[in-house]
Amino acid sequence: MSSTGLKPFNFSPEIIARMRDSQEIPVNFYNANGQVLIPRKEQATNDMINKLLQHIGSGVFYREDDEDRLGLKSTARADLEGLSDAKLIDEKRIAEMAEAAESLMNELKFAAFGAVHSQKMHSQVNSFIADFEQQPDMMVGLVNILGAFKGDSNSELSELAVKRSVVAMALKSRSMKAMISKDRGRGSEAVQPLMMGAMLSQIGKAKMNLPDTETLTPEQRGYLRRYPLLSYLMVAHEATVPFEVKRLILNQKRTLPENAVTNNYPEFRWMSATMQGLVQENSKNGKKEVAADILRQLTAFKEFVVYEEDVNILSLATDFAALTTKSRWREAKDPVTAIKLILNNSYFQYGAKVIRDFLDHISISLSHNQKIINNDDLLILALSMSSGQTYFEIARVVEVGRYQSRALVQRLGVLHMECVNTDGAYRGVFQLDSFRADPRKIKINLAQDFLRRIIYIIDPVVDPELFAKMLKKLAPT
Repeated sequence: MSSTGLKPFNFSPEIIARMRDSQEIPVNFYNANGQVLIPRKEQATNDMINKLLQHIGSGVFYREDDEDRLGLKSTARADLEGLSDAKLIDEKRIAEMAEAAESLMNELKFAAFGAVHSQKMHSQVNSFIADFEQQPDMMVGLVNILGAFKGDSNSELSELAVKRSVVAMALKSRSMKAMISKDRGRGSEAVQPLMMGAMLSQIGKAKMNLPDTETLTPEQRGYLRRYPLLSYLMVAHEATVPFEVKRLILNQKRTLPENAVTNNYPEFRWMSATMQGLVQENSKNGKKEVAADILRQLTAFKEFVVYEEDVNILSLATDFAALTTKSRWREAKDPVTAIKLILNNSYFQYGAKVIRDFLDHISISLSHNQKIINNDDLLILALSMSSGQTYFEIARVVEVGRYQSRALVQRLGVLHMECVNTDGAYRGVFQLDSFRADPRKIKINLAQDFLRRIIYIIDPVVDPELFAKMLKKLAPT
């Protein structure tokens, strides 16, 4: 079949959940050439649905005529007209949530997490989500979370918890509303566990002796990276905290598959062995409910999750909150710089969809309607082939609207990237000597190209050295 009329399928967890619930693959899915990858199937097993997910890297497409069957808005991809200066976050509600987070962090230094803490947080989260999603400017207004923190009355941990939860909520709510037309009742139901997990994801740090310098020794880094497990263990016993929330807390830094080069932590084998030991320890001590929950989490932890959107959202929201919050060793970054830093570190950290959604649905409103990507900006794109190879392209932005991941760009050339490990984290070092100009200077519409994604902004402020060197390389062209 011709590829005309095909649209890229973004792997919304709600659509995948409906497939699993109904045990049906409702439409044919295709590759970029229009060949059927996965046929429509009424009695579909989980293995069949998992097979669909395995094609994420090479791109999966559906027929535009099948949008109703998938529950997608036919107008979901259209740009909204204009942006609003309406502030969506009530500062009084933020103050209340920050106070509750501060109280929780202080109490957890000396007491165990209990049902009272859980129920209080649950109530606040639910009312906050309802207030946000009922606003008429929800999709176009300002997510003014940074302006809500003006004083120094909150600790760093409580400020991070509130920022993280609000950014995660906004990103999840907006991306869902942009994609889903049917089954809207699942909206708050899907957002609530994520926001609850965001509030509780770093409570383990309340009991840790945290280093107070930016440069860490390998031992300090290993110690600090165990906080997801400690945070989970602090709520593992509490029946009022749902399994999904506990799973998010435990897996908050496991954003990419284990068989890829990633910055996931804690290390998979260490986590598996430690959790297995905790199952035995809690069983011997008569804590059978805790042992059962750890065993259930361990089973889920060992499963290969091809795409876990909520984990990506939680991790990304954590990074944004940390970068825009003043710490003991550095000043807070402005939101535009923070977003550029997240994008420039995304290749080893996040799945492609969460970065697209972040750029398209929330980045501008976090920065008071300032674009992150502008006309004439230099970008680096990753082009993923079905063979498993990835090519890196230099492109200049020709035109960009509100949905910044869908810019029209001009391809200027290609170059290589070297993967290096610095201080326990992978990063890409672009090899400028390998740059080869493309005299054709073809234009690429990223809104219609599912194989390419933006992974780096060559910015004169964020990376002045690379910017200056790249300009010299491009001068002859």
